[in-house]
Amino acid sequence: MAIWLACLWGLLGAGLVEIRALWAALQPFRVPKWPWRDGKGRPQKAGYAIAVVCRFGMAAGLDAVYAAAHQIVGPLGAVTMGIAAPLVIQQMAVRNEPTAAEVSRIAASATHHPLPDRERDADALTARLGRPGTRGDTDVR
Repeated sequence: MAIWLACLWGLLGAGLVEIRALWAALQPFRVPKWPWRDGKGRPQKAGYAIAVVCRFGMAAGLDAVYAAAHQIVGPLGAVTMGIAAPLVIQQMAVRNEPTAAEVSRIAASATHHPLPDRERDADALTARLGRPGTRGDTDVR
């Protein structure tokens, strides 16, 4: 599939998500809450437009990358990737963040104070020479 064609299909997928969000906001069984208004009724058209442009950009960009890598071969895959683009990108970003266990391990290793270079070098030298009664002594008495 051509990259530009995959991008168009991805934009269709992103558009479907926006149409679905608008449809859910305007359901008659509840008070309509327009997506471009805040809780006080003030218009928020700029924020809504930025969110839509970001979603469309993520959809087109991810579809372009996947199509260039020959991972999308048909319209269904491109539309699906356009729909899932924000979630896929978020999961990729979360995957690279350190876990709580890694953060604590890094913090613990940062507080460990190794021997100064002179003492470490002296330990290695005395261990190699095998001098008894000094650091690095391996003789058992």
